[in-house]
Amino acid sequence: MTSLIDVIFLLLLFFMLTSTFSKFADVELGASGGQSASAQTMVPAFVKLAADRVLLNGMEFEKDALVDEIERLQASSRVNAILMSVDEAANAQQLVDMLLILRRLPGIDVQIVR
Repeated sequence: MTSLIDVIFLLLLFFMLTSTFSKFADVELGASGGQSASAQTMVPAFVKLAADRVLLNGMEFEKDALVDEIERLQASSRVNAILMSVDEAANAQQLVDMLLILRRLPGIDVQIVR
């Protein structure tokens, strides 16, 4: 007769070998370095990420409408950078979600500030 610990070990081994693990998507992060004098002038928009809302230049937006508003600002006032401040109540997943949303914008440099 097989002991109970052997059966448990075999079941554990079976589930470990047959399970699949999801891969996490990569989010590219770059370190900000010194810029030369010939670098393009930065025209920033300010994004404040809180746990329950997102502010763009002091006005609250839904995440879907945020991209449209930044594109409008980019076309009208040549915004080419986003300075994003993250509230202490916001979690890491909200930050990653926001970075993925902002990454879709061409020609925008996203910097996270305190």
